[in-house]
Amino acid sequence: MTDPLYLSAILGLGLMLKIAGFAVRDELVLRVLVAVGISCDALFYALRPEPILQSVLANLSLVTVNVILILLILIERTTWRMSAEDRALLRHFPTLTPGQFRRIARIMERETVGRDTPLALEGKPVENLMLVFSDRIEISKQGRSFPIGGPAFVGEIAFLTGNPSSADVRLPEGGTVIRLPIEPLTAMMARKPALNNAMVALFGQELARKVADSVPMDRAAQTRSVVGQGPTHDTIPAIDPESQPGTS
Repeated sequence: MTDPLYLSAILGLGLMLKIAGFAVRDELVLRVLVAVGISCDALFYALRPEPILQSVLANLSLVTVNVILILLILIERTTWRMSAEDRALLRHFPTLTPGQFRRIARIMERETVGRDTPLALEGKPVENLMLVFSDRIEISKQGRSFPIGGPAFVGEIAFLTGNPSSADVRLPEGGTVIRLPIEPLTAMMARKPALNNAMVALFGQELARKVADSVPMDRAAQTRSVVGQGPTHDTIPAIDPESQPGTS
């Protein structure tokens, strides 16, 4: 016969683990502690002098649910099964988790464009949020032109405000453009508040970088190219065509 004190210790340990789990904010840690705590409950009912099978099975079912959720959280937070190309592209979305990036990657389209290709026209609607890989991106607004160094996002202000493009954007030397269609991206962000917050934070970082690089702009474009702050169009990470059905 099992020592009742030993059983009480198992039950008490399970209770402490569950309390500790609900006291932490990290969901992964919470799920792990709760799963182990419920396992202690299942063990308690299984080791009783007269085991209670129904309670054992009920607690094991709860453990199974938590284990599944733990696996989903790990997939959301890791680059497991992500291609090398996608991992390279993920570096340009630092505010997104790997799971969030996988979601938007499904609607990404990749395009190589030639010299002086217009990406946006002043006063015209913007249909895509673009991540542009080029050494030099030319911005023209109200007759004044200035460069920014790539890689950089284009169209984020129009995306946030819903307004037409505030400037012409061209690639004097050509490059590679990763396009995110605005309509499906907006719908996806509306369904996923965490993704919405991550994208807004990303735009904030991008705008801050552009402001920091804005004086002197010619030097900023040259510096980013020379010191390697980001890959140029010659080292663009490609999207895996098998994992991205929308890739062109």
